[in-house]
Amino acid sequence: MDESASADRNGGHIPTLLAAVAQVLGPDDLVAGAGFLIGEDTLVTCAHVVAAVGSGPGGLIRLVFPHADGAPAVEGLVLEEPWRAPETEDVAVVRLTATPQDASPPALGSAAGRRGHEVRSFGFPAQAPPGGHFGFGVAGDILPAVDGRGAHLQLTSANDLTTGFSGGPVIDEVTGLVIGMLTEIAAPDEHDRGQAIAYVTPTQVLREVWPELTETDVHPYRGLESFTAEHTQWFEGRKDAVRQMLAGLAEQSA
Repeated sequence: MDESASADRNGGHIPTLLAAVAQVLGPDDLVAGAGFLIGEDTLVTCAHVVAAVGSGPGGLIRLVFPHADGAPAVEGLVLEEPWRAPETEDVAVVRLTATPQDASPPALGSAAGRRGHEVRSFGFPAQAPPGGHFGFGVAGDILPAVDGRGAHLQLTSANDLTTGFSGGPVIDEVTGLVIGMLTEIAAPDEHDRGQAIAYVTPTQVLREVWPELTETDVHPYRGLESFTAEHTQWFEGRKDAVRQMLAGLAEQSA
């Protein structure tokens, strides 16, 4: 899909999104993963990314916002109460010491009912340019929580989503909304089966961890994009006209 066309279709959300995505840095300044703003001074990332830089609940991490004005570097405090260990929901909420002036949290939406939608994420794998790059996939179903591990949205056709994307936002290409956080890249089996599968912590789980999160209603107007069966709940807007027409017919028959 053409990147500029997608940005236009989603209301120009891409530049805003990029400014909200941060690199999580280790002691050697290597990028361990990503995180993104969920509040004016609050960021979310994976707990395993925080652990990879030698920190944890109550500790500090260093972050850089490479696409915000001036690429500011900030510190963040890993909050203790919303910490979810890597073997469970794998979520860390970070309170920032400062927020880039031109960065704002992206709009969030539910991950439910997105099966078949193309999605994209932004991360910082080793093979990417210094500022990171996009990776793409297709949304599947939400897998229920099992054995203490939280519910996850499964992605397929996600070969570009590699190490370095953990903690990055996952955007629904249809709505332009962030529907979760990339959490895990599946390893293929001994026969190289099961490649290109990734898992996303849905916004529903993020909201359970951090109740201050709010989801944005999906905008029903698709511009020049066609409506399909999945958009039937948005076939609205002419009820008043229909009522007036029926009332007029009723008066004529009377």
